[in-house]
Amino acid sequence: MRIENYPHKTRIHCETGSIKNMIDFYGFTISEEMIFGIGSGYDFIHFPFPMFNKCETPLFRNTPGKIFLKFSKRMGIKKKIFKFSNPDKAMKALDAVLEKDIPVGLVVEILSLPFFPLKDRSFPAHTIVIVGKEKDEYIVSDCDYHFPVEELNFIKEEKLKEARYPKSLLSAKGKMFYIEDVTQIKDIKKAIRTAIKDTCHQMLEIPFPYFGAQGIRFLAKRMRKYDKIYGRVRALDNLKWQLQTSEEAGTGGSGYRYMYATFLKEAAYYLQDDSLLTFADEMRKVADQWQSFAIEGRRYYKNHENKDMNFLADILITIAEMEKKLFEDLRKWLYNK
Repeated sequence: MRIENYPHKTRIHCETGSIKNMIDFYGFTISEEMIFGIGSGYDFIHFPFPMFNKCETPLFRNTPGKIFLKFSKRMGIKKKIFKFSNPDKAMKALDAVLEKDIPVGLVVEILSLPFFPLKDRSFPAHTIVIVGKEKDEYIVSDCDYHFPVEELNFIKEEKLKEARYPKSLLSAKGKMFYIEDVTQIKDIKKAIRTAIKDTCHQMLEIPFPYFGAQGIRFLAKRMRKYDKIYGRVRALDNLKWQLQTSEEAGTGGSGYRYMYATFLKEAAYYLQDDSLLTFADEMRKVADQWQSFAIEGRRYYKNHENKDMNFLADILITIAEMEKKLFEDLRKWLYNK
C-alpha cells in the first residue's frame, strides 16, 4: 500500500502543514496561513503547573486537533476523526483507511519517532500523515521544518503504535483523522468572519485567568514568583523550556503571530477590506515583541547572576496589552461589518 502523488512538503507547522498537504492531495488550493486562521489556531493558554518536561508550559495556539476540526467544518470539508481506547483496533482502523488510498493524519509523541531530527524533545501532540505501508513499516509524511530535506520517512508498526499511545496523561489516545470529500466547499468569506469572531472570543472572553490576553499577563505574574516558587535552578529550567516552546521547539510565540498576520493580509483580499491590512501590520508588531522576549530570555538564561526575571515579565505585560487592544479593535471591526 502506497498512496501515489502525495504532495509531501515541509511546512511552517505540523498540524496546519499536514492539513495543507492533505488538501493539496485532493486538488484544493489554500495557504497554510488561511488554514491556521480559519481554524482559529491563534490562542494563548498558560496553566500554573508542570505539563511537559516537568515545567509550566505556555501554549500559543489552540489545542492539537482543533484547527482541523474547525477549519473543515467552516469550509464544508467532509472528514472523519477517531480516537481508540484499544491500540490494536487503532492500527487495524489505520490499515483499513490506507487500503482505500486515503492519507491518514495521526497525533503522536515525538520521542517515539526514530526518524525525528530532535532527539531530546518530548511532545505527545505532534501531527504526521501516514501515506502507505510496506510490510511492517509505515510510510510517514512529517512536514516539520526541522527536517533537513523533504523526504518521506519509515517507521515500524510497533514503534508507531508506541508513538500513538505514549505514557502521558496528555496522550491523544490513538487519534486519527482524514478527509473524505472537498467538493462541497463553503463560502470562504463567511468562514473568515466566523473564524475571526471565534479567535476574538478565545483571546478576550474566556472567564479564566489562564486564557487569552489575560493568560499572558498571568504568565508574567508567575514569572515574577518563579525563584520563590521553584528555587533558582528549577526557575531557570522553566524559563529554558518556555523559550524552547516559544521559539525553538515549534512555531511558537512569534511564529503563530506572523502566521496570523499573513492570514489577516489574505483575508483583506478575500473580503476586499483594507482595514484588515492595518490589523496585519499590528499583528506583525506583536510577533516582533514575542521575538524580543525570546532574545532577551536567552540572554538572561546565559547570564543570570544577581538578576531576577522582572524585566522579562515586563515584556510579557506589554505583549498582553498589545494583544488585548488588537483583538478588541478587531472585534469592533466585526460588529461594524
